[in-house]
Amino acid sequence: MGKVVVLLGSNIDPAINIRQGARLLSEKVNIIHSSSVWITPAEGTSGPDFYNAAVLCETPMTEETLKLNILRPLEELLGRVRTHDKFAPRTIDMDVIIKDGKILDARLWNTAFILLPIAEIASDLRDPSTGKSIRELAKAMEPISGARKKDNFPLFQ
Repeated sequence: MGKVVVLLGSNIDPAINIRQGARLLSEKVNIIHSSSVWITPAEGTSGPDFYNAAVLCETPMTEETLKLNILRPLEELLGRVRTHDKFAPRTIDMDVIIKDGKILDARLWNTAFILLPIAEIASDLRDPSTGKSIRELAKAMEPISGARKKDNFPLFQ
């Protein structure tokens, strides 16, 4: 069994869709741990804020198999419409960020909507370019990012 970190995000009915996405994902893979839900400003657009969360999962699937056979179909089920605008609002977005300890998205180290939730569930990671722990980076980023933790809002309810 491999371990993957999946990032979930939503800015269309986010309180409903982030939980629904997590619940549906938990029916397909074994979720070991989940982060808090973070509210972050939309990037690249003036759209509504996103709800973001990360889940640590166990699965025998490769990243590509997980993406094509589980994540994309779940996004479609929840009404995700892909457009040419990569910053367009969305009901749900699910991306594999880490697979078996390998960072698959280099934005992890400097993007609040990725860094803050993942820092809660993968605290042993270190930025290879600075040597700083992900927790150190998250602590420094949180006050300047505009992100805030959604209090009393467990991902699974």
